[in-house]
Amino acid sequence: MVMVAVLKSVLGRKSRTLIVSSERPVEATASYRFLASMHRFLRKAPAPTKEGRILYKVFVRSALKPGHLVSSLILSSSSLTSRFIERWLGETGTLFAPVIVLGEHRREGVNTFGFSYTVPLGSRHRGFYPVMIPVVMTREPVKLKKIFPEILRAGQKYIAGILSDIRVEGLDTAELAESIEKVVPDISPGLIAVARGGDALDEIKAVVSDGTEYRELKIPVRTPQWTIEDLPRQIVEDIRITIVEPAKRGLPFAAKGAFIIGPPGVGKTVMAEALASALGLKLVELRPSTYRSMWYGATEKTLNVIFQQLNKRRKKVILVIDDAEFLMARGFSFHEAHITEVSTVLYHLQRDDRPFTVLTANYPELIDPALIRPGRIDVVIILGYPDREMRRKAILRHLRNYRISYSEGVLNRLVEVTRWFSLAEINAIVRLAAGKGRGTIGEAEVEWAKKKFNIDVSYRRSMQDHLRWWARKMQGIIIPYIPPEEVI
Repeated sequence: MVMVAVLKSVLGRKSRTLIVSSERPVEATASYRFLASMHRFLRKAPAPTKEGRILYKVFVRSALKPGHLVSSLILSSSSLTSRFIERWLGETGTLFAPVIVLGEHRREGVNTFGFSYTVPLGSRHRGFYPVMIPVVMTREPVKLKKIFPEILRAGQKYIAGILSDIRVEGLDTAELAESIEKVVPDISPGLIAVARGGDALDEIKAVVSDGTEYRELKIPVRTPQWTIEDLPRQIVEDIRITIVEPAKRGLPFAAKGAFIIGPPGVGKTVMAEALASALGLKLVELRPSTYRSMWYGATEKTLNVIFQQLNKRRKKVILVIDDAEFLMARGFSFHEAHITEVSTVLYHLQRDDRPFTVLTANYPELIDPALIRPGRIDVVIILGYPDREMRRKAILRHLRNYRISYSEGVLNRLVEVTRWFSLAEINAIVRLAAGKGRGTIGEAEVEWAKKKFNIDVSYRRSMQDHLRWWARKMQGIIIPYIPPEEVI
């Protein structure tokens, strides 16, 4: 079925647009998302030239239907495209008519093609230079330069064939068909517009309303910056076997959560990000300030709504509850509201349809023991102060990330002077020394920066001993990284 229509412009009232499509339009929210995305980028777009066409690479998700994209084609062509063309017509004297190729739908095995051609009324343009807008609907990453030419050629052939067989008053459709067949698409991107479909995820939204309070919550979703290779070598294999491999293979007995214990700054949040990266997931951090309310019962209601949204996206995110000491044992609680809050979290951690959950804590003895039993949080990871090998790895990463000049001797000295430092303090001493050396670190800068730190070795030695005691006391699956003093 072929759809042919001539539309008057909505915004640019001195033009009209010919629409040709292989599908019937189906209006949807996604159509308007596409329009908003195009509008945002077109305002900043440079004027095209005869030598260079502009290619819009528009990514959408496979949850969209071909008819939704045809609706997007109509919306953009009858509003934004006309203004886009009329704005540049006076600058170049040449009409740049967009050809929107609605790519291929890989999940449904169909090809959808569309074409729009906007003509300023009463104007005589001096040329026809189409702008290609390929749209690929797929869940998997694709190599754009390989697939776009094939899709575009198929679209050109399809549209040219239709235009050769139709007649539209005031338009030479045969000339259009011939022009389209001769176009050689430029695959170098000039502009990238991202139309997000149902699978796009950059925040978790939840709405809570009970008559006394209306709250719209937006919890950011982050992409992890650390990988499993950034972790201490001694525990990487245990983490892969215990957590990563069963979860990635979708095994029913895979661990559903991890509890990360350690002093401040030793890399608990880094460990959570590395787990997310290894599992191919993004992170959602849950903080009390996000869901707590002054109204009786509203805190639990908000938590329930947030967990419902998280459960729907359990295959895309992991939940991180950082500094989880606020979920203290209910025996220590002095207010009913806190007891019900912990009970709500316990209920959701018991469910099978929840996302992988990570809790971090500096003082594990405060955490309610019911939270970290197997079945809710299966694996306990204990992190102590880093050994020489881990310090060298962390220092090298910071030196490279900050683009700091250094010598091998300076690197070795940094490893030595950071004995009993946490990973956060290692980052701080590198930045401090680099600031002193204005982007270069020498031995003098290292010694100067070292004097600015006050490290109580006996206190940290006792903290390391306490972690060993806790590792012996803890019940369940334990993965410890508590280096002995001789390797620190």
